[in-house]
Amino acid sequence: MKGLLRAFVASWFAFVSCLPVCAQSLTFAPAGTIPAPVDLIRVEGTHAYVSSGRTLTIYDVSNADSPKREGSYTFPEEIWSFRVVGTTAYVGANFFGLGILDVSNPAAPALRASFKTPGQAKTAAPFGSKIVVIDHMEGVVLVDASNAGKPVSAGSFFVDGYARDIVTSGAMAYAVDSPAGFYVLDLSAQKPMEPISALQTGAGLRTVEVSGSLAVLVGNGLIQLYDVSKPSAPVKIPPFKTPGAALRAAISGTTVYVADGREGVQVVDFSDRSAPKIVGKYETAGTVRDVAVAGDLLFAVVTEPTAKPQDGGKVVILRHTR
Repeated sequence: MKGLLRAFVASWFAFVSCLPVCAQSLTFAPAGTIPAPVDLIRVEGTHAYVSSGRTLTIYDVSNADSPKREGSYTFPEEIWSFRVVGTTAYVGANFFGLGILDVSNPAAPALRASFKTPGQAKTAAPFGSKIVVIDHMEGVVLVDASNAGKPVSAGSFFVDGYARDIVTSGAMAYAVDSPAGFYVLDLSAQKPMEPISALQTGAGLRTVEVSGSLAVLVGNGLIQLYDVSKPSAPVKIPPFKTPGAALRAAISGTTVYVADGREGVQVVDFSDRSAPKIVGKYETAGTVRDVAVAGDLLFAVVTEPTAKPQDGGKVVILRHTR
């Protein structure tokens, strides 16, 4: 009897001690796949947008177990990166420049307009009738697209390094350059185009994502965070090292989903910014190079171990099981 009692007490304490961690643990189960080659992925609503080389392809993922390929659009130059907002994709297509793609009919995406930047267009993000474009040499280029068919230049800001990525949230634009710059621009302000904050941070910055007051920067294999509740004075949060080499990230609230290279997908909870912790992971045989999240679905671009980097990867669609 005493042995049974001791076993019960031990199991109870094990259960109670697990609660703070186990209640927050995320596990995943495979749902469907989108075949290779895929370089980057974005998800908007029930559609996944994937790029490979010069082509952007749209998949209906309303049934994640069986994604349905819809339409595609091929640009004259390589797609560096893109963002999708509503029914418009904003594409950085190398020396072609900015491509504004109407995706309201996923079966037949159509180029609405384009704008040639001085150098290589990397990516873009909208604010109302304005679009901020990352140009490899020029920095941040502001485009006025109030005349939808004929966008025009509305100024630019030359960053210190090589401009890499930009995202908008409200009237604010958040940009990074390599090796180290993090810039915040108020797009509602009048000319000249100048950042309201410019910081030198971790080396090798590549991407930036923003959710609420949290900005997530990825570079040099690290996750670097800033509290941007006051955009003119971002507060640096200690960097977080994942088990692998962080390549890109997606954010939902205070949860960051990390494409962690050969270590698969890592899910990091930053609700306690002084003590972030990994609350989930998904191991893969290959290298995870990009991620996207939509509701209870996680999309990971996985390159097979034997594939060359330029071959792209397939998209593994995962569903949260807890």
